[in-house]
Order: sequence, then structure tokens, then C-alpha cells
Amino acid sequence: MGLCMEPQLTGLIVWPDDVHYDAARKEWNTLFNKFPLVIVFAQDTEDVVNAVRWARYWNIPIRTRSGRHSYEGLSAVDGGIVIDVSQMKQVNVDGRHGVATVQTGTKNIDLYHILGAKGLVVPAGVCPTTGIAGVTLGGGHSMLTRPWGLTLDHLLELEMVDANGCVLQASANRHADLFWAYRGSGGGNFGICTSFCFRARRIDTVGFAEISWNMTDLETVLRTWQSYTFPGADERLTPTLFITSGLKSVQSNFAGDQSPDSFPVVMQGVFLGPATELCHLLQPLLRTGSPRKITIEELPWLEVVDRLSATQPTTPSPFKSTDCFIYDQLPETAINTIRRFIDDPPTSSVTVLFHGLGGAVARVPSHATAYFHRQAWSKIAIWSTWDTPDGAPPGIRWEEEFRKAILPYTWGVYVNSPNLAIKNWPMAYYGDNFEQLTRVKAKYDPENVFHFPQSIPPV
Repeated sequence: MGLCMEPQLTGLIVWPDDVHYDAARKEWNTLFNKFPLVIVFAQDTEDVVNAVRWARYWNIPIRTRSGRHSYEGLSAVDGGIVIDVSQMKQVNVDGRHGVATVQTGTKNIDLYHILGAKGLVVPAGVCPTTGIAGVTLGGGHSMLTRPWGLTLDHLLELEMVDANGCVLQASANRHADLFWAYRGSGGGNFGICTSFCFRARRIDTVGFAEISWNMTDLETVLRTWQSYTFPGADERLTPTLFITSGLKSVQSNFAGDQSPDSFPVVMQGVFLGPATELCHLLQPLLRTGSPRKITIEELPWLEVVDRLSATQPTTPSPFKSTDCFIYDQLPETAINTIRRFIDDPPTSSVTVLFHGLGGAVARVPSHATAYFHRQAWSKIAIWSTWDTPDGAPPGIRWEEEFRKAILPYTWGVYVNSPNLAIKNWPMAYYGDNFEQLTRVKAKYDPENVFHFPQSIPPV
């Protein structure tokens, strides 16, 4: 870099002897326990610039962090610097033109509420506490995905600090190759994003559905649920399906709810239309098995956001998880495999989550952005967690054996749920887009400053 004078760190700086160090280094996935040399909570873009230049001067590893939700703890590092943008969360809204400028420390739930108060939305994931940076850069699957596409499909421009500590803007007209790469490559590969400009959509009330069954109805429910993700299915509905087994029900696993209304098979859906049409659309599911609890109503969007958030993890915990893509109807052998693993959980609590994709996502070509898996009909997320340390080995083993068992019925893995056990990860995450990503990497980070396990290498 040719720096003669030592750059100075700015922002909120946390060293190992700081009383807040343990809290500052903690990851959402508490399976990982890493000890950075220093953690910098940037207050503005200049703090990020200074942190990158300081790390380059001292030649120490860099990790970038927004919401701490990296499944494999890749946003932390032993002996390096963690550059955390979570305190950069300013949101400016141009309601007249439907544009939102968002700093990358903003959490999903905050963005939903800030925009929702103005009758706007950027589809930004389901989990309330993930940072908008990671969600967007890897794709962004939300409850509005089928009608409106991915979070990254709403990105108009981004601001980034590169490996030399220089600030770049990327869009369709400036650094277009970098803009292409950032839409689907995942976080931390090319630099540190500090701000996004999104196209926002108008939203008011939506149809909301939640239907619950006992585990005996699993097979019939899954067969019917799939039909709502087939090509040609009504794109106004984005459906999910939770299946939970082990120590806790789906609600208690994700939100601490111990109520008697908790059931192990739960469908949720958001519909851009009236509740009467949603009820008609869901008749096949309502006639499947013996539903135990049915909710179909029309609600303000923000009320639906809060209901969905209440079914997501609320506190950090140890877990192992992978999201795999489904490109076709699951055959009976696949459904039998799912049943076999759900019926034989380890000491941990386990959940399988299906999320409907397709629709607007599939109308964008697979090479138009770095997000390759445009044609997937849905994804299946395998999730294992545990309450005591001795639950980790069986929980991890269950997830890995499950993932391998469904390989014949899936193709590819969502880069926002990385798994270091995957051997051919370039193809799994990026498909045919990987080679182009390595060329972009060589152009913007030729010295591979931003590297970590499974990061994109320079060509």
C-alpha cells in the first residue's frame, strides 16, 4: 500500500482488556468462540476506511460483520480485526420516488418498521435480527419473494470500502462488474459495504395464513404444500412450512412459546391479495390431513411482520444449519427420507424449514446477477440446535447426514447458509457464475485481502 505512517483506528474500539470485549466478540451462532485482536464498531464510512488501512499496515486478517449471523462464524477471527457496521443504521426515505438509502448495519426488523410506517417495503428476509448487508449480498429470501423477487433485486446502488481503504460506488452504470458480483456473492469477498440504495415498493394490507397439523399428517401436507411453489402457481403467495421434532415444538424452538397451540407441522404464508382469495387458494391444504389450528385473515403489513418475527430465533444459540435448493417435485423417496430424519432426532432440537421461491425470482436470468439459483422452486433448511455442550456432536452429525441424504433431490446451497463441510462449494453456491466472480475478485482485490474459508479467490 505504500503507507509510511501508521493509520489510526477510529470509531468505538474494543480491545481484549475492555469490559465489553466478551459481549462484542460473541456471534449469533454460539457454537463458535473466537478471540479477535480488536473489534471496531464503525460509526461512519471513514471509520471503516481507517480500520481497513490499519489492518493492512499491520498485516492482520480482516473480518466484516453486520448482524453476526454467519452460520459458520465467518464474521469473526482469532487474532485479527473485526470491522462491525452494526451501529451504522441510518435510513433515509424518498417516499415520492420510492427509494430508500440504508446504512448496512440496519437490521431487517428496523428496516421493515421504518419503511412500513410510510407504506413502503424492501423485501428483506424473515429473521428480524439479521443485518441488511449479509441478507442482500447473498440474495435475500423473504415472505414477499415470489411476487417481488429477492432483496438484491431491489438494490440500485451500493457504497463500498475496498482493500486499499478507498470508497467506491457501484451500480448498473458505475463499476457494473462489481455491482453484478455483489448481488449474490455473499458478504466479505470484495470489500466492506457501508450503504445501500434500494427501490422500495408500496404496501398496505396483506393476506396472512397459518395452518398447523400434528406430525401424523407430515407426508400429505408436504405433498400438497409443494404445489404452491410449482411453476404456474399463484405468485402472489409466498409459503413456508416448518417441521420440528426433538425437545421442543416449532414455536418453542424459535420463540420460547410453550403454549398448547404449538404443533410440529406449521404452514405460514403471505399473500398480496384479499383474505377471501387466499382462503380459496388454500383449499387443497385445508382439506389435507386434519388441520388443528387455522388462521386466514387480512392484516396490516407491519402486524404480519411482527407475527412472523415472533416465530424466529430470539437469542444467540449453538446450531448447525444448511439451506439447499429444490428444483423439482420431491418424490416419495425424498419425503420418506425427511420423515426418517425427523423421526430420529439426536439429543438436540431439530427443524426442517421449506421456503417457497420461484415466481419473480425465476424471471431474472441466472447470469444476470451473481445469484445463480434463480430457477429453484423452493429451498429446504435443515436446522439442529442443542441445550448442552454434549449435544453438539450428535446435532452436527444429524444435520450433515441429513444434508447428504437429500443430495439426490436438491442442487446447490444458499451462500447465506455456508457449510464448511461442502467440498465443491464454488459450484454449490455460485454454479456457472463462479469463474466470473474470480475475475471480479482479481480486479478489485488482487492481493486477496478479504479472504476467509470458502471466500472467492482471485482468478
